Amino acid sequence: MKKAVLTLLVILFCKESFCQLTSEQRIEDSVIGWWDNNHFDNKIKQTNDPVQKKRIEIDDKIVEWMKKSYTPVGGLGTVTRQNLNLRYGVYFMVWNVSFAKEYLDAKGHFKPIDEENTPFGISVNNIPASYAVKFLNGGGDYYFTWPPDGYFDWEKNKDADPKIHPNVYKYITRINEVHSVFLAPNNKLPFVEITKGEYLNASEASLDKEFQNKKDEIDSKWSDTKSREDAYAYQQKEMERYRNAIHKWKEKYKDRLNEPAVLHNMQPTIIGDFFGDMDPFAITEIEKSRKEYFPLYKVPANVMEQCKTAQPQWIAVWFRYNTKENGNQLYEMYTAITQNLNYDYIYNYFFDPEKVKGIAYKPANEEQLKARLDGYRKKNAAAINPVANTSSPYPGAFFFDDFSLGNEGGDPANWYFKRYGKHAVVSAIKDQPGKWLRLGYGTPVNPSLLKKPLPENFTLEYDMVTDGGFASRNGGAATLSLNSRAAREDGVEQTGGDGTTVTLEIAAGNEADYNNNNYRGIARLRLNSSQPAKKSNYSEDVLYEYALREFTDKKTKIHVAITVKNNLISVLINNKTVAVSTNLKTAYGGKCSTCGLMPGTRFNAVFWNNTTNDADNLNVYISNVKITKQP
Repeated sequence: MKKAVLTLLVILFCKESFCQLTSEQRIEDSVIGWWDNNHFDNKIKQTNDPVQKKRIEIDDKIVEWMKKSYTPVGGLGTVTRQNLNLRYGVYFMVWNVSFAKEYLDAKGHFKPIDEENTPFGISVNNIPASYAVKFLNGGGDYYFTWPPDGYFDWEKNKDADPKIHPNVYKYITRINEVHSVFLAPNNKLPFVEITKGEYLNASEASLDKEFQNKKDEIDSKWSDTKSREDAYAYQQKEMERYRNAIHKWKEKYKDRLNEPAVLHNMQPTIIGDFFGDMDPFAITEIEKSRKEYFPLYKVPANVMEQCKTAQPQWIAVWFRYNTKENGNQLYEMYTAITQNLNYDYIYNYFFDPEKVKGIAYKPANEEQLKARLDGYRKKNAAAINPVANTSSPYPGAFFFDDFSLGNEGGDPANWYFKRYGKHAVVSAIKDQPGKWLRLGYGTPVNPSLLKKPLPENFTLEYDMVTDGGFASRNGGAATLSLNSRAAREDGVEQTGGDGTTVTLEIAAGNEADYNNNNYRGIARLRLNSSQPAKKSNYSEDVLYEYALREFTDKKTKIHVAITVKNNLISVLINNKTVAVSTNLKTAYGGKCSTCGLMPGTRFNAVFWNNTTNDADNLNVYISNVKITKQP
């Protein structure tokens, strides 16, 4: 098992060499592995019972197979073996990790970050993403609803392979709240589809049990006979109401009682299905189109008895759908489980054992798995040493970057960013010279080689471009943030505690709105300080807004500059002053008491964040970022 200490040593070296990525950022490309602590796996007890011993042996095999098939990247894997009455198996999780002291053990190894995990598992006799019909269960058969293929993330998963991956095409698959692959003898699950007639009959039969439960509840709460009798009478009337509703639906569907029972409710109850006039089988057209309906099944009583043995009746491998946009941690987990877990071996081990007798488990597509992990290791190693831009046209500048060191479609060299969602990418723009950073939505970036703090008096300037021709009122938008607080180790902006933040929001507008009140192009300067000396002056942001007609669906490029001099702030667009801190107002239009920075304020972090309303279809770019010291 790969130990996290190896990653730690590499990153400590990175720190000594002033690396382009923080240790926290490099976690995303780090092959971290499995936690060797049994904190989440301490409930399995040794036993001499042959059934339980065999189950534990199977759990151990499942752990072995998963660890050979999947090595966590960007996170730490944990194992929780389970052995319950009817089902058993292993519950796995991959956790976020950090080099923050509280998330390292005494030896400097990673520990899981509380509550930041993604579960997946291999379960025996379990039906992931199904829902027990509790009022029908307890008599031998096990009733449950099971959302159909395509339920839940029907929009998010629309591009997913409907059978998950060719590696599992020969097996039963289900895509609803989770992706599931089922292995069962002869590829047939022992589930029985329930008819409308059986559902209504079973529901009516449950009323006596339901009434007895209510009586027991009344007996435990009421001491005097009269109160009990009154409560009994009320509950009896309720049961008759439900019985009458069941009879009504039997009459309505008397010619269709042999049809499959597909329910409106995911988790039906007596009250939910038989109170009022709601037809339990009524599904609207919109619900049909979204597959928001719930077929009813049962596991027969004889199969339920077999579930108490060690021999699996079926096996379910379950996990959530993830793409590269979700980051390396989740995408590597999804890829390994879909492409490298050896489903053929696992099926044969349980249901056709002669085929694997004497054969050790090997991952499917093992060479592909090895190459992928080696790729992460090489990528991480290559990120250790930064390469400064020695060809800057502004050698005297405090800072300059035009992204010329980056490859088109690749990562920005010497910038902190997150590789999830629509993240930052070095790009070319038609009819614009040089390289640009396409900002990722909701994933701020900041320069890692920026000397800190910034000069007390300085000008920060950059070019900004939006996609043109948009029909909406808003085009590309991005916010620049200057913060006196240092960024966290993972490159994230800090907003808590005493400090000062200056933000400049730039958004393109649509020229068709020039002559009405709906023009959305704006340059918004905002100042917030939580320093004690400031709190007496104002307790909320002060801001100034300028209608930005220089940046539109037709005028798609602007030059932005923000100058801090003698504690006053100025904003220039295309070299024209459009905002100064002396014009700042409170949210209610009042004047600020101090419309500038506190003397001695120095900024220690600079961030850009894409805030475009329609970020899926409109891009926003920055380049030629320059900071110069002012006298």
